[in-house]
Amino acid sequence: MDNATQPQPRETPHAGLAMATVGNETRKVLILQVLRQAITVIGAIILFRLLDAGPFGLLGMVFPLMMLPRMVATLGVSVAAVQKKHLSSNQKTALFWAILLLGVLASLATGIAGYLFAWLYAVPELVWVCWAFAATSFVEATGLTHQTLLQREMRIGRIAMIKLVGQALAVTLAVVVGSVLQAQDQIANYGIVALLVMEYVELLVNTIGLWLTAKWKPGPLRLAEVKGLLSFGGFYSTSSLVFYVGQNLDKILLAAMIGSTRSGQRFVGMYTSMYHLMMKPVYLITDPVTSVMLPSLSRSSDRLRDYATLSRGFYLFTATLLLPAGVGLFVMAPEVVQLLGGDNWKPAAGMLRALAPAICVHGMINISGSLLVGMGQVRRLLGVSLVLLFLQAQAYGCGYLLATQFADQFDVTREQSLAVAIAMSYSIVLLLVSVPYIVICFRSVQLHSRALLFQFARLLCRALLMGAAVWFIRNQLVQYEWHLILRLLTGIAAGAVLYTLLAWNDIKVNVLQFMRQRE
Repeated sequence: MDNATQPQPRETPHAGLAMATVGNETRKVLILQVLRQAITVIGAIILFRLLDAGPFGLLGMVFPLMMLPRMVATLGVSVAAVQKKHLSSNQKTALFWAILLLGVLASLATGIAGYLFAWLYAVPELVWVCWAFAATSFVEATGLTHQTLLQREMRIGRIAMIKLVGQALAVTLAVVVGSVLQAQDQIANYGIVALLVMEYVELLVNTIGLWLTAKWKPGPLRLAEVKGLLSFGGFYSTSSLVFYVGQNLDKILLAAMIGSTRSGQRFVGMYTSMYHLMMKPVYLITDPVTSVMLPSLSRSSDRLRDYATLSRGFYLFTATLLLPAGVGLFVMAPEVVQLLGGDNWKPAAGMLRALAPAICVHGMINISGSLLVGMGQVRRLLGVSLVLLFLQAQAYGCGYLLATQFADQFDVTREQSLAVAIAMSYSIVLLLVSVPYIVICFRSVQLHSRALLFQFARLLCRALLMGAAVWFIRNQLVQYEWHLILRLLTGIAAGAVLYTLLAWNDIKVNVLQFMRQRE
């Protein structure tokens, strides 16, 4: 019997305790995430204008593949430790040393991969770029165990505060370095150094903060204690690796197609920057959700009613906030790009508009991993990730074939047409697979999804009504030649007010009450 017809289960005392903690921590992390994203947007506005798109393109060519060894080395074991209900002192120590060793191996793999990238993309500079970024995997690994321990204790707000401080310092120093390079007219040769500084500073500050907050020190290595975690983590790492490849295959293919020239690197930089800009609202919502979702669901895995209550809360919270964000960014994409990058970044507006619809479903797909892992379904997670990767690869192939015709008909460069076509393919495949993906994930943990999908559809209709109204308002403002900033602020304000009026009951229940849960 589906949720639409069966009586809703009453929350048990365990669910009340869990929801109280979940709501409190989610509220903290969401506030800190808003501040963190504000810092990154301000930093992006400055760095886009200081560095132009070239250095971002150079980094964008290697970053997706550079992250693969880091994910394989660190992610799976730490997630397994969060999912495990009981973790002994010896297991904590073994976890630390195992992750540290894997971090060293990942750093070496990243540096060596630079030779492959240089040959693949015909760009010799990628060798030193990869070696320069290689140690980031080791730096992150040194603090990952401490972050895992804080997650197990549901001290998610502390983690978010540490990352906020790290982000602020990293952006500040990157802007300083970029300004110095611009003053010395060295942006073309060494602009990527500013991005290198930003990456290392953020990770170092995070590691120091996590050690000081967790107040835990590792003992001598006993690798036998972590064998179970390695087995579970291996499946999770593999599925995360497959999912990550699917998310970044577009950037890898685009770099291989056009990255050998300066002009091509510029468009790769625009595409990767617009992708990360599109993902900011997704991370803004899903980072606090997933950080709280996995430990809370793992503790409720033997109580199906509690598991269902928590899961529905996380999905509805995510959908209520991300659906209007995707629609709104689609409408206001030209103004956003113009504000961030100025006239030099105008070709990126089409890429951002093509990517924006993915926001509507990206968050729900992202948090589905925690839904499966919380119940120990890592094998099923690997299966659905492989299917998604296969569909994405096919979509990018179709996008490549359409791009040449797009360039001929609309008189744009081959590089720009490929970037827009790949962006459209990315969004289309996620929109098409989102519903069956969620249904499969829910059935895998013995939960029903029909009522939840009905609520998603209702929220989407209201978001689309809001988008149509904002589209009309924006076109009127363009016709009357309102200033860029006024158009953007008016569009955002109108969208927020309209969506609040249309979906107030859903916002009140799915967002406000969710974050105000009390024991």
